[in-house]
Amino acid sequence: MTTLPPRFTVPPLPPRMHRQIKLAITDDGVTLAPESGEGVLVRWGVKGKVETIDCEPGEVILGGILGMLTSTASYLLVFLPRPPSPLFPGHDVQDESRNEASSSHEVFTLEDIHAVPLNHETAVRAHKKLLDIQISRQPKAKLRWSITLPLRSAANTAKEQSSDDSSGDEAPEADETPLPSKTREWTKFMPKLRKKQPNDPKTNEPLPDDPPQREELEAKIVRQIIREFSNGFFFSYDFDLTHSLQHKRKTLAQRNASQTALTHLIPKEGLLFPPSPSNTLPRHNLFEDDFVEPDIQVPLWRRADRRFFWNEYLMRDFIDLGLHAYVIPMMQGWVQSSSFTIPIPPNPLDPTTSLGVVPLDLVVISRRSRDRAGLRYQRRGIDDEGHVANMVETEMIVRAKLCPSKGLDPSEMVTIAVLHEATAGFKRASRSDLCSGKPAFQRLDIAIWTDQQEGKEGVVTNGYRDLVESLERKDLNTMGYLWTLQGEAIREQEGAFRTK
Repeated sequence: MTTLPPRFTVPPLPPRMHRQIKLAITDDGVTLAPESGEGVLVRWGVKGKVETIDCEPGEVILGGILGMLTSTASYLLVFLPRPPSPLFPGHDVQDESRNEASSSHEVFTLEDIHAVPLNHETAVRAHKKLLDIQISRQPKAKLRWSITLPLRSAANTAKEQSSDDSSGDEAPEADETPLPSKTREWTKFMPKLRKKQPNDPKTNEPLPDDPPQREELEAKIVRQIIREFSNGFFFSYDFDLTHSLQHKRKTLAQRNASQTALTHLIPKEGLLFPPSPSNTLPRHNLFEDDFVEPDIQVPLWRRADRRFFWNEYLMRDFIDLGLHAYVIPMMQGWVQSSSFTIPIPPNPLDPTTSLGVVPLDLVVISRRSRDRAGLRYQRRGIDDEGHVANMVETEMIVRAKLCPSKGLDPSEMVTIAVLHEATAGFKRASRSDLCSGKPAFQRLDIAIWTDQQEGKEGVVTNGYRDLVESLERKDLNTMGYLWTLQGEAIREQEGAFRTK
């Protein structure tokens, strides 16, 4: 009987992400001990083999693991814990419904990334540096200054005055330290005479044979990777940040429909399966909350959209071992939320009576795809799979609390979400592409072309317009948006607004 690899197995209980991991240095390698669950040992060496182990917690507290970097030397990339930011900040401290939603939708910014070399000597120094940072950030106790001064007698005052008078008569000692040389060090401007190193046959560049030069190159690569991940990366421990709100709702509806069909196929009187407690409990609406999270029994990294899972390759060793609680998907882009109120227009029949305000939450989530990402003039166009250079998906969510003056329950919430994509080139949308069945061309899009209609770019602009008109799609102007009321979908968005 063949068994599935650990990466494809699903734990019996929904895995909880490790929010705090304690790091320690041992003779065998680096140990990672979470608050609950099995620990991990990353052995010394270039390969950096990862193993599960029962270990004692260390002194350094980490916020999570970014991944493992392997080249001529291996490094464990970790980050320190940081305070979260609620996706939906509450308007009022007494508003319990909003506070609960805010606590379950916390977003973190990826910062304080450090590289722990998988070498015992250098890892000890990195561990000491992390420990010093942790100690420096601990709250310091307030010192109480004493204002009581020691009593000074007249005899002590006279002795101090006499000593001051006697010391003033003596001549000061001469400073015999040599003066710094005023000659300029012209040697640092002279070219360094080095032996010519052998060149690489592929790139015709000198090979880093010198160990200091190799270490300098490795340190530069590590610094560059840390710099890239320190700019605009976000993550969450308790919900999927890479999928849109409408995608999650559709996924949950499909799971519910499959479960309903399965219950009709199983005979009720055959006692094929024993009755479970879930069948006897009353069923509630699956969409009581607008912000649903489907497949919570599946690890978080398997629920994430791979287009926006930037550290998947760095976490491959943890994924292959089935260490789901250590794998945190990192998304590049931007996440920002704001809460404000809008005054309700007064009744024309009674303009002096105030109708109050409507509290609003505005959330903007931008997700940059890892497919065909690069610099603007080095990564252009699209590929055969429909991946566009530097594609950014932006989702705007507006949530409002309905007011009782409209005849509704004050606790009812209305949510509107709009999906938009900005790319460096449009996906080819010919008739053959729309019939090919590729995921990139199955969705209906509204293209907003921003180039010039005359000159050199006018040929491309007019050609794309003629192509869209030749499709004869009457539903291009009926895209809409996602509109939910207390979890029930009033309207759904059929595609995405696409701009160049």
